[in-house]
Amino acid sequence: MIWRNLVGFLATLFAGFLLTACQTTENTPPPKMFNADSMQAMSINARRLEIIDSWQMPVQDPYVGHRATPLPSNVLADWATSVLKPAGSSGELVFDIRKAAVTMEPLSVKAGLDGLFTDQQSRQVRSEIEAKIMWLQPVGGAQAMIDLRASHAITIPESATPGEVLNTIHESFQGALLRLDSKAREELSKIDRAILP
Repeated sequence: MIWRNLVGFLATLFAGFLLTACQTTENTPPPKMFNADSMQAMSINARRLEIIDSWQMPVQDPYVGHRATPLPSNVLADWATSVLKPAGSSGELVFDIRKAAVTMEPLSVKAGLDGLFTDQQSRQVRSEIEAKIMWLQPVGGAQAMIDLRASHAITIPESATPGEVLNTIHESFQGALLRLDSKAREELSKIDRAILP
């Protein structure tokens, strides 16, 4: 009798798992890594902006930037085009993308019963951006060079779905980009006549 009840319970439990697995969930698109409307443009004392992409993105572990849409280098180029607005009559601004890396590394998790029944943080997604801004203004012979670095890391639980992992990749790069934007504004404001009123 007990055996029959146990078999019935297990069959019901197994059927429930199957029904849950068969249910389709609506995939929401990952968050945008850059939204031009959310960042104020700067009027730069230059006639033109040149964007150079010096970064060759690896497509093997631990790099996961190739999973993002659009690619991180393209996001940086969009940021530069939207934020660094040439508004002068002479001069040049160069934005050189040196690194736009997104990596995912495993984290050590607790073994044994303590770890078995908890949803541990098992991976870390880290975005790293390195860029150089060169401002060349022949009128008055002014020039400046700025090195920018920004990073942002987020951990992922063991239970994360592929969609949640992709969301984390986007959120991580978005966080690094926000830091880069803040640093670029701070450094450009220190250069005399680089930003126009």
